[in-house]
Amino acid sequence: MRIADVCLRAQDAALIAALVRALVETEARAWRSGQPARPVRAELLRLAAWRASRSALDGDLLHPATFRPVPPADAAWLLVGHVSEALHDAGDHATVTALLSEVLRRGDGATFQRAAFARTGSVAGVAAAAAEVTGPRN
Repeated sequence: MRIADVCLRAQDAALIAALVRALVETEARAWRSGQPARPVRAELLRLAAWRASRSALDGDLLHPATFRPVPPADAAWLLVGHVSEALHDAGDHATVTALLSEVLRRGDGATFQRAAFARTGSVAGVAAAAAEVTGPRN
């Protein structure tokens, strides 16, 4: 069964949005200052994307500079370090740090789905568990 990583919690989506915004801002600043983009072979980018989509936070990811496997927390904190200036400038650094720490502690959507499948043995069970987390509160 292929598990798709989805944001089951609004704060996880906010974390991703803040990181993406900071990454775009970081790279736009580098481009404006004349820094050339680091050349990376397409197959390494595909490998990194495959690795991330396959295991999310449940397995090693690739280090963005060395392309060697690293624990997912290491890769995530490397990203935060890379975009730290943009996060500070946007007022997002403390929020991103707190949200990322929480995701790394409890796991992401894929972790949740794998655990739900292990408990229930069915895709319907995964959907029901996700509905409990994402549904309206009583």
